[in-house]
Amino acid sequence: MTALTFVSGLGPVALRYGLEESIFLHTIVFWARENRSNGQNFKDGRWWTYNSVQGMTEIFPWWSAKQIRRIINSCRDQGAVLIANYNKDGRDRTIWYSPSDELWTLYGEANMGKCNFPNGQMQVSDGASEIAQTGEPLPCNTHVKDTPLPPKGGRGGRRRNKPPREAPDWKPERFAGLWQFYPKKGRQNKQDAMNAWDDLQPSDDLIATIGRALQKLKATDDWQRGVGIPYVATFLRGARWENAEELGGDDGDQPPPGAVERRDLQVWT
Repeated sequence: MTALTFVSGLGPVALRYGLEESIFLHTIVFWARENRSNGQNFKDGRWWTYNSVQGMTEIFPWWSAKQIRRIINSCRDQGAVLIANYNKDGRDRTIWYSPSDELWTLYGEANMGKCNFPNGQMQVSDGASEIAQTGEPLPCNTHVKDTPLPPKGGRGGRRRNKPPREAPDWKPERFAGLWQFYPKKGRQNKQDAMNAWDDLQPSDDLIATIGRALQKLKATDDWQRGVGIPYVATFLRGARWENAEELGGDDGDQPPPGAVERRDLQVWT
């Protein structure tokens, strides 16, 4: 399987949860399958795998710990992965992961049982330990070898049979400004974007922060070339505006937000 085939095969998961999320989730699915085959880490009706955030930076060296936490939170909030703590030592905060039923469905597999935790998850710890208690943690040098085929076909997981909406419920005029200002390549699936906007319910201060972040991101070489631009829904659910913080620079060097908003966002005042 070539790299292109592999990336293309992740399409249904990437469309549902986001590209970065699909890469992370594919690794979780692989090791949950491995544990199922080996008959280990089966708890509360599900197969689990685990690792620390620091350990994840070795598996995904192109992401920082902060970025990995954001991706984990995005996967959790979108219902792609369940998170728990089965560590024997209460001081050990290694994070446990199990693919959600929806994610298993996207991979064309049957549901694997129900989790007994409220809301299906526990909160991710900021200081996960590198020490695993039992079983096999995610290795940092063999996780890509002989990985299973990604899901194929369709756009499974998308919600259907809902009448399209004209505008979101939360600050519809501000969402219209965001939609207009966002790069055209990322303006896909507007209905899902409106759902994400309503879930976020951004304050005026957050909208201003998003606007300034978009100014920075749109000026980057990648975004200028149309590379790495997430859909609006993924941008909102994953708090991708925080990526602009890593670009550095002084907001004061950017054009005055008011001037940009009057030209491009119109109603973002």
